[in-house]
Amino acid sequence: MRLPEGVSAADFSSALRELTAVVGGDWVFSKPEDVALYDDAYTPFVGEPDKQYVASAAVAPTEVEQVQQIVRIANKYCIPLNAISTGRNLGYGGSSPTYSGSVIVDLKRMNKVVEVNDHEDYMIVEPGVSFMDLQKYFDEHNHPFLVATPDPGWGSPIGNACDHGISSVAGDNFGMVKGVEAVLPNGELLRTGSGAVPTSKMWANYRYGFGPYLDGIFSQSSFGIVTKMVFWLVRIPEIQQGFTVTSYEHAAMEPLLATIQRMRYDNLIHVSGFGSPIRESMSVNDGRQPYGVPGVQVLHRRRDGGTQQQWEALAAAARIPVVRVTGGARGPRTLVRATIDYAREQFGRIASAVFQEGRIIDFAKENPFRPAIQFGGFGVEMRTMKHTSHGHYYFSPMFKPEVDDIFALNDTIRNVMLDSGDLEMLDNYGWSAGWSFAYPKAGMILMELLVADDVTVNRRRRDLYRRLTDACGAKGWAEYRAPVAFQDHVMDQYSFNDHILRRFNEMIKDGIDPNGILSPGRSGIWPRRLRKA
Repeated sequence: MRLPEGVSAADFSSALRELTAVVGGDWVFSKPEDVALYDDAYTPFVGEPDKQYVASAAVAPTEVEQVQQIVRIANKYCIPLNAISTGRNLGYGGSSPTYSGSVIVDLKRMNKVVEVNDHEDYMIVEPGVSFMDLQKYFDEHNHPFLVATPDPGWGSPIGNACDHGISSVAGDNFGMVKGVEAVLPNGELLRTGSGAVPTSKMWANYRYGFGPYLDGIFSQSSFGIVTKMVFWLVRIPEIQQGFTVTSYEHAAMEPLLATIQRMRYDNLIHVSGFGSPIRESMSVNDGRQPYGVPGVQVLHRRRDGGTQQQWEALAAAARIPVVRVTGGARGPRTLVRATIDYAREQFGRIASAVFQEGRIIDFAKENPFRPAIQFGGFGVEMRTMKHTSHGHYYFSPMFKPEVDDIFALNDTIRNVMLDSGDLEMLDNYGWSAGWSFAYPKAGMILMELLVADDVTVNRRRRDLYRRLTDACGAKGWAEYRAPVAFQDHVMDQYSFNDHILRRFNEMIKDGIDPNGILSPGRSGIWPRRLRKA
């Protein structure tokens, strides 16, 4: 057992006895084989156990009052806690703590769907509710809503939202949060916004309430343990239909991207995307299958990344377009039809563009989001297992959905990989326009760094991650999220005015959590007692 730094064995044993009195002996875990289940299954430190992030014990409460008591006990003995919902944040640290020796507060037993309102389209849930649980609940009670699942349906709506997770249903899942209930570091219970009025009828309707808006400080933070959240919901539409527009000419990139984004900004479509199929055709990142065009890798390995003429020639020979944009509309059939017709008209003004309608999805007959929810999302997370037995972690910078930004970011990433001599990683990654469906005016690249059996390879990839973070951050493309091992490094990129963002967060941390017990180090925010170390 790895005890928390500065906590004696006697005090830790006393704390475990007190925790047992709160939740019962079956729900305090201190045996090595039990605690090991909370380790990061995708750790980038395979073969280096001394560097892995490990817990000392775990406790699983069932109600808010128990969480409050757990926090008070932790304060008494100065024991760090790390709360998880389902612990399925794979690729970012999973259920492992941000500070080794922490006690995991496993909220899986707090799994109540408190309320679903079919008239006002909202729900209130606890952190142990998974997307799969939610789909089952909606089915059993005939609620007319889509579940805003990310790729893995085994995750938690609260856990996903708190970490700024995304979905193709709601886009920005935290943007759907309209109220938070959280246990603070001193054990007190807080409700934000209109929920702070004891008799409130408006908690799910008006999130701001009176005074400063606080919901945001509970995302990617260590300022409280979230025990309930209010979410607005997306009603099941009549139909959904997408469209794809392609061209074999580089000159079409600018007008194609400008047109699709204008439709997005005008709220005509709920999702948009941009890519260069020929540039991406040999990538195996995110579990893709390469198309067998070796000339693609030759151009990627060049410092200039290949000329426009070379890519156009390669695209023509391989019959893979140079550029592709996608969009999607959903809602009443007449409005979706009008949107698709409007899109065809707009893209028809671009000479080389080829417009193709996607299949109409009739939600009375099928729900395309159900399979991922029902079976745990055998998508990105599972496809990765084809390449390695140890999974992956993500490098995920944000960029503007503009041609110049996309190419400049890819040039930066490619040249960092060339400087590092990591041609294998370059070939796996290739080129990516990333994802832009979640945020209308921002896109993200989601690059997998695979974990190997070879310790030397893993060290080289960790070094590559830091180099990529530094290079992209220096040019304005910082990450929106980071694996546990790199959160300090990513926070360093947010350095305006001598890192005032981090220093301000530290001021809050010191004020509300003077013992530094809640998730020390989360998002690079350390309590005073651990900051220098």
